[in-house]
Amino acid sequence: MESTTADEVLERIMASAAGRAVAADCAVAAGRAVAPSPRLGSPGGGDCDDGAKGDVAQGEVLFTSDPLRRRKDDCLDRLAGISRLEARTAAEKVKVLAELVEVSRALDPPALSPQEATAQEMALVAEVACALTVGERTAGALLTESLTLTTALPLTLSALTAGVISWQHARVMVDETSNLDR
Repeated sequence: MESTTADEVLERIMASAAGRAVAADCAVAAGRAVAPSPRLGSPGGGDCDDGAKGDVAQGEVLFTSDPLRRRKDDCLDRLAGISRLEARTAAEKVKVLAELVEVSRALDPPALSPQEATAQEMALVAEVACALTVGERTAGALLTESLTLTTALPLTLSALTAGVISWQHARVMVDETSNLDR
């Protein structure tokens, strides 16, 4: 079996078009500089929006000369990257939970009574609660929200996967659409 280092894996991810955005977010979250912030000017004489070389666009403030402003902008950029990573992580958790429900239903024998069906559901909730180290009520809510996002709200799940919305936004969508006719 071939042994690869973390740097080699990161280079392979960066080589793919889809992986560049994820790797950039990971680097930002880790505090490493990837590229100058779009909010920062181009100190080396880059192109501005108005086409002028090396000049600051009219009305734009060049913050690169102020190290504290640069640090503040870097912190904000890192926070935004972390937020996108959290959203992507939440989306992955949703997908894994939905798959777990599907696999559990396939493994469990058919319930012969409503009590057996409830017992099977409670067992799954308890397993999820244990795996995530959360309470059973929280685990049950996560399972319900995951199934709703994967079956009834795929566009919301796509937005969560892309990091466009947060987990809290996705939960609000689930809550607000729970009483709508389908």
